Amino acid sequence: MLDIYEYDKELQELVERVVDSLGGKERILNAQSFRASGEMTFQTGEKVGFDLYYLKKEWFRLDHKTENKSELFVRHGREGQIKKRDTQGVESIQNLKGLKLNEEEQFNIYENNLFDYENKKLDIYYEGEIKVGELEAYIIRLSGFNYGEEMYYISKENYRPFMKQVYFLDGKYQSVINYTIDEYVKMNGVFLPKIIRLKKDGQTKMIEFLSYDLSADFDEEFFLN
Repeated sequence: MLDIYEYDKELQELVERVVDSLGGKERILNAQSFRASGEMTFQTGEKVGFDLYYLKKEWFRLDHKTENKSELFVRHGREGQIKKRDTQGVESIQNLKGLKLNEEEQFNIYENNLFDYENKKLDIYYEGEIKVGELEAYIIRLSGFNYGEEMYYISKENYRPFMKQVYFLDGKYQSVINYTIDEYVKMNGVFLPKIIRLKKDGQTKMIEFLSYDLSADFDEEFFLN
């Protein structure tokens, strides 16, 4: 019984250090919505600018354009769409639900669920220590998501996550998204990802955030238009 108590206590202390290293729970969770802009670089070398909009309760929108097409991904609750339009104005719409919706969203945004895993009724586990290159890390696993589970690799030096893996598990279907956070930027006392590298099923891309607006304000109607 004592061992279980000590395990829980040490795990909670580790999570608290992670949260504090990123600016604290209050600052992060008080941000009900935000906007971010930046540049995506795909494995082909193509670069596109993007605007990302986020509102709590699963409202998410990502716009990006090239010279030849524009693309919009939007999630509203349990449904989502990918809308593409070429230079001739021809539009295609793909409707998404369930695992495919979660997978598409996760490949476009990084979310740290250690801040509110208790509110989301997730299970948390300490998975030990590992060395990744020259970095020593603690590993924390979260399970209880409707799509699978997540693994966080926490730097022993500054207690910030530098890697994350999302496992999508649905019967025989399995997929993994790998995130590597190359750099953080500090804004209003909060450390936010600046450069993230993502990999999924042979696809790779890099997201560089050039600006954040943590006071951006928009309502749910914005995501439906």
